[in-house]
Amino acid sequence: MEDLAAIADIEGAWRPLVGVDRTRAEYYLGVVSRGIRDRWRDVDERIAAGTIERGRVKDVVVQLVLPRIGPRPIPGARSWSQTTGPFGQQVTLEAGGELFDLADWMVEVFEGRPDVRVGPVFAFPPSGRYEHVFIWPEEGI
Repeated sequence: MEDLAAIADIEGAWRPLVGVDRTRAEYYLGVVSRGIRDRWRDVDERIAAGTIERGRVKDVVVQLVLPRIGPRPIPGARSWSQTTGPFGQQVTLEAGGELFDLADWMVEVFEGRPDVRVGPVFAFPPSGRYEHVFIWPEEGI
């Protein structure tokens, strides 16, 4: 089955890929595509039917793949520091156990926005017939 995004999509978002970067991108494109298809089994049918935009799905895949092939020396590293004398390295790993963490906007691509209705959380009292307050004596002159 074809990946949900292509190498050209990654290159368009970042830079031309050669050698090891290209190999890693091909692998992670497959991993992310399979992960999305496992979680949302009807994604291919929805793309074909036009209920999900193919471009938005590609956006999700590209944003999940880029950190894996990007400048991070250690996959899953959130931050790192390196000193040269007298040596030292420090790596802070991401807390999640997931291979790919989906942001809220990514989930919304597949599941839509939650139906949240904004409104008052209390009821307004009925009008107390205060219209007479706004009648000014000067109007009767």
